[in-house]
Amino acid sequence: MFKKKTFILGTLLLLTVGLTIGCSANKQSDTNNKEAKDTKITLVLDKGGVNDESFNQSAWNGAKKAKDDYGVDITYLESNADADYAANIETAIELGSDLIIGVGFNLTDAIGDAAKNYPDQKFAIVDGSFEEIPENVTPISFNEKEAGYLAGIVAAKSMEGDNFGFVGGFEVPAVINFKEGFEEGLLSVNKNATLLTQYANSFTDATKGKIIATHMYSKGVNCIMTAGGGVNSGVYEAASELNKYAVAVDMAQNSISSDVILTSALKNVDVGVCDTIKKLLDGSLKGGESLVYDINNDGVGFEKTKLISDDTISFVESQKEKIKKSNK
Repeated sequence: MFKKKTFILGTLLLLTVGLTIGCSANKQSDTNNKEAKDTKITLVLDKGGVNDESFNQSAWNGAKKAKDDYGVDITYLESNADADYAANIETAIELGSDLIIGVGFNLTDAIGDAAKNYPDQKFAIVDGSFEEIPENVTPISFNEKEAGYLAGIVAAKSMEGDNFGFVGGFEVPAVINFKEGFEEGLLSVNKNATLLTQYANSFTDATKGKIIATHMYSKGVNCIMTAGGGVNSGVYEAASELNKYAVAVDMAQNSISSDVILTSALKNVDVGVCDTIKKLLDGSLKGGESLVYDINNDGVGFEKTKLISDDTISFVESQKEKIKKSNK
């Protein structure tokens, strides 16, 4: 393993995410600001709170970006239990929301039921998955496999040894995609790499995350990718105490623990949410079909930190370009 160094918080080099797929610097290019000010957007968050340093927070950042750019009226409703999803959606409807955005796979059933009961209401959902997408619902999807793949390359290039770990929240599609992409990235660099995997069955239990991570590190794992919302902080704590490494997901996380978090598999939920609001305003938002964000439209990527060598960053960037070309 390379020698660990401690860096001052705030001095890390973060990946700059270009908002070129909507929410651009030209804020009034194709929206009517007078109408935008009368447009109400309500986010129904998953458990973990608005400051979960994961997809809730990223989604809210995207809504705030849309407010800054277009002047829309935004609010959010937090969910503390599964039973809150339907109740919060009802509240959002009562508020007169023009668009209700569910944040997270766990809201899929509640959004689907509400879409049937309120056919004239527009909905969107981050990570929602339907056998048949309702005509008034727009799933906001991300290619987590691509982000995980890039992070896997970083980890395999940066770490000595063959043993790696993955801690997930729940075994849901987005988390599985991160895991599969991470494993593919590891194997593309190190054919002998193995991935020890465990799910916490929670997106909030940091203590359980720490217990799982501590056990993995004791088994010779030097680096764990964690995709568990609030579970992640327990993994970071274990890594810090044991002088190990972690790979984060969703938002850039190195600032939380700059000598522990090697990189983050970026899933730019903020970009997707902001772009979805923009499409609502310009009349191009179509229910019944997914909006997909990937490497080609800056929907996913990886965080560049000072723990990663310049050679590794250059190599990963070259792999990104290959993926872009293959996607065309």
